[in-house]
Amino acid sequence: MTTIGKATLQSDDEGLVTLQCDRCKSRFKMDCAYLDELDRDIFCPACGISESLSTFWPEEVVEEAAKVAMMEAEKMIAQAFKGLNSKHVKVKMPPVHQVDTQLTFKNKDYDMQVTEIQCCDKKIGLNSIDYTSGFYCPYCGRMVK
Repeated sequence: MTTIGKATLQSDDEGLVTLQCDRCKSRFKMDCAYLDELDRDIFCPACGISESLSTFWPEEVVEEAAKVAMMEAEKMIAQAFKGLNSKHVKVKMPPVHQVDTQLTFKNKDYDMQVTEIQCCDKKIGLNSIDYTSGFYCPYCGRMVK
């Protein structure tokens, strides 16, 4: 596998980083230091589904990553057609659009309620509606409230 870029999510003042469930689209915050050392699935606090961290990237990160992938695909196509010109065939490729491949996303404050989860002794951030209606611990998957 080839790496063509790097996306970095910055944490907030409490060391929490915003994630988003790919299935229910709920946003939540988890401990950044925990995620850096992660070797197992995490759980969506809203729907309880467990998946790998890569399925919890916020949609703005996924959109920017798609732009980087498209730029890389355009480069590969241009390289494949390079030198194919002859007196009967002319191939003219448009210029490849350059995008930043080293992406840093500042943590947005989504007006989340920060609470400490007793079962794992860690903080999380939740939207008020998720906090009020009950949620799962994103670290271990237990129903918290």
